[in-house]
Amino acid sequence: MTKMIKIDLYRFFRSASTWTILFADIMLVFLSVMLVSTNKSIQIYSNVGELLAAQINGGMIMILCAVAVIIFVSGKYKNGFIKNIANYLPRREMFVLPEIIVSFVACALYFFVYSICTIAAGAIFFGNTFIDFSFFAIIKLLIVQFILHWAFCCLMLLFYILTGSTTFTVAAGLLMALKILNGLYVLVERFTHFNVNQFMLDSNIFQIGMYSANSVYARAIVIGLIFLLSEIILLCMVMNKKEIK
Repeated sequence: MTKMIKIDLYRFFRSASTWTILFADIMLVFLSVMLVSTNKSIQIYSNVGELLAAQINGGMIMILCAVAVIIFVSGKYKNGFIKNIANYLPRREMFVLPEIIVSFVACALYFFVYSICTIAAGAIFFGNTFIDFSFFAIIKLLIVQFILHWAFCCLMLLFYILTGSTTFTVAAGLLMALKILNGLYVLVERFTHFNVNQFMLDSNIFQIGMYSANSVYARAIVIGLIFLLSEIILLCMVMNKKEIK
């Protein structure tokens, strides 16, 4: 198992797509912050914490993380790697552990680079005085959002394992990241009078801000952990029944 994890991490860091996405991550951050700084019709943020929260709420980092995980996992299954080692593991569930760990590493890499670059871009385009924020508030925001984003990456992994379709998984990720499902949540609430929006993974990513109430942060952590645990259990169950091709 340890060897499989090392192999997967080696493949991830040696893949050209990993560094291409990282480059796109950095460029998109600076381009986005530059556009915000030059467009007077867009809300002007009072400090870099507000800017960082808004950038994360935008969904771009969700897309980058999801694309990275989908590219890695689809390549792993399509090149016959899984089939070749299927007989060497006593339990099928062990296949998903390296993928979950890679999704964690990929999410951490892109998420925190995105966040650091946003802070740097804020200083460049808004001035050094813009870097005035509560360190605790930033850390709290990043920890909660990271849990939610890792859960989102694992959800994309689950979709791919269930369907075996890169197209479906990418489409599902885009629907969530581009906030298209919000319309569906509104319809559900209208007909059931139940605010499902509060309990969905993507909605909590979009709702967390620098000055959100502690109850909102607590709810987001609980939702993120519930989704994460449920996804890991489902991944193990699906892989145990899945036919290796």
